[in-house]
Amino acid sequence: MIRLAHPALSEDVLERLRPLLANGMLTSGRLVGELEDLLSAQVQGREVVLVSSGTTAALLGFQILYDLGVRHLLIPDFTFPSVAASALRVGLKLTLTDIDAHLLSMPPEALDGWPAGPEYGFLSIDQFGIPGPNEALRQRALTGGWRWFEDAACAQGSTSDSVPCGTRATVSIFSFHPRKVMTTAEGGALILEDPELARQARELRSLGLTGQGLDRNFTSLGYNARLSEVHAALGLDHITRLEAMLQTRRDLGMHYLKLLNEWGEIAVPGGFGVPGANFQSMVVLLPPGIDRGAVARELLQRGIESTLPGFAIHTQPAFAGLPRTGPLVHSHTLHDRGLALPLHDGMSAQDVATVVAGLREAVGD
Repeated sequence: MIRLAHPALSEDVLERLRPLLANGMLTSGRLVGELEDLLSAQVQGREVVLVSSGTTAALLGFQILYDLGVRHLLIPDFTFPSVAASALRVGLKLTLTDIDAHLLSMPPEALDGWPAGPEYGFLSIDQFGIPGPNEALRQRALTGGWRWFEDAACAQGSTSDSVPCGTRATVSIFSFHPRKVMTTAEGGALILEDPELARQARELRSLGLTGQGLDRNFTSLGYNARLSEVHAALGLDHITRLEAMLQTRRDLGMHYLKLLNEWGEIAVPGGFGVPGANFQSMVVLLPPGIDRGAVARELLQRGIESTLPGFAIHTQPAFAGLPRTGPLVHSHTLHDRGLALPLHDGMSAQDVATVVAGLREAVGD
């Protein structure tokens, strides 16, 4: 079976886990801090606050924006639903906009006409690890006086104009779900430039508690969003091999692009070929009229996993009725015709060739 994702952990992780099992310090220990420091070094020294999932990272990030006075958020329609749900839960009012067909992100011109001022913000996504137009978005944020939330959940190790994704916005997040480049099994991170916002994030993740020992107080309405020491141990194993894993993904991704372009019958979003993409996923667009479900079933019969690339949230009942800036053409196309193919650092070039050959058969080439 060529799996969609298959995170590989080394034997070294067992050496980190044994002391935890022996001393019982399964949460609020030193490993979370060690992993935060290593991640901070990768994002130009920004503050990193580890939490229990990418979704809780989004929830805390939106809480911070709300506390800064943001009330309205412009977001791409092709957004993972839990991210949009997190924004709605803290009281933000969302407006949907279309994605760019090339980078699959919010195009800077989507902000044309978006009201300026501190009550308004926007969210962009480095979709599938493809870096968005982040410098242009930074300039727009400065001009419009907007708070910017960068969903870099899939973009650890990706760069835009040689700058790491997740380092330009007011608040950015990573996810460490097993389908991401690096995993903690479940986990996520907030990335913040402002130390005061990082302090607030740490308070929020730990129930709103401040102080130590007998002098603890609940000073804000927080969440139980801590990352455990066990999860941090898994992350420490992966982060030591991150550069090698990224290079393997990029090599496999470029091999995919070569074979798919030689075939020529399947559309591949152009953003996968831009410098700095980490190839967190490989997503293709099936030809119009092709039964995606039948293709996925045929691939599975051949021992190849595949899945939906994500969701156009305007199609989901929980988000029906959200206002939009205009037609959501590109988002709807990706929702209807997109297919995510296996890509992880445990694959080989031959595995990629097998997937593409299976896809050709399933599509009926």
